[in-house]
Amino acid sequence: MKKSTYTRIVDDFVKVELTFHVFGEGTPQVFFTGGIHGGEATGIYVAHKVISFLEENQLLKGSVKVLPISNPTAFRRLKRTSPYDEQDLNRIFPGSRDSGPSQAVANMIWEEAQNVDYIVDLHCCGLWGSSYTLALWQEYDFAKELAGMLSIPRVIESWGANGQLFVEACKKGIPAVIIELPGGGEDGVINLEAAEECYQSLINLLRHLGMIKGKNVKPEPTFYGKLQPVKTDLDGVFIPAVKPGDEIKNGDLLGRIGEKDILAPVDGVAIMVRPASYVFKGMPVASVAPLE
Repeated sequence: MKKSTYTRIVDDFVKVELTFHVFGEGTPQVFFTGGIHGGEATGIYVAHKVISFLEENQLLKGSVKVLPISNPTAFRRLKRTSPYDEQDLNRIFPGSRDSGPSQAVANMIWEEAQNVDYIVDLHCCGLWGSSYTLALWQEYDFAKELAGMLSIPRVIESWGANGQLFVEACKKGIPAVIIELPGGGEDGVINLEAAEECYQSLINLLRHLGMIKGKNVKPEPTFYGKLQPVKTDLDGVFIPAVKPGDEIKNGDLLGRIGEKDILAPVDGVAIMVRPASYVFKGMPVASVAPLE
């Protein structure tokens, strides 16, 4: 199997190096990206696990490209953005080669994405979240198809903010999704359980596409609408009654602040649930996704 590793450099007032790992050749072409937000460590860890797998296992057909750290300067400080311009890399695709360093990095990744058949972009949804696939599944049938090939149990419709790699790719007709994983933050936290689930999901995707040996397990994810925040309207101590990933019914108890019950506004799933903590008016205590 053909293997190659190459580095592309953005040489601005700071040099940024992107290292791509490519396995195989031909179609289908799958592109896995991690670390677009530098502190989102679980996704970076998964990308490196995929590289290790492909170093030891032959592809039957097609190629896999992996960019485990898409935003090296942000990764070095374990934050969302580069210290050199504080731009959110996942809001500026397709970027611009003739602009600042983050714009140039975005443009370089965009160039690498142009001829692929599938993109899976690995992110983190915070320490209090539960894994899900984020997709424009209601807008693009091909995005729903890709999300349905991943064994992450929940697929949530994106709000579709412009400038995200997966959003801009879908506009160009390239099937693309995000997988959001618990973990990350400025301590570089890796959720190992979520990482293993995601890693197995990506390997199963390659099996589904006929790219590696082994029996494909047919995923059966549940599809949900857009995430909705649940915010408090008073100060106090929030005590949760559910966990991230729990299914909920409209009116179910999510938690309490003093004597006040915080109730689920929809039938669906609790994706983020704040742990027991002091909260103040307007702060989110949970995020829920409605069942569609």
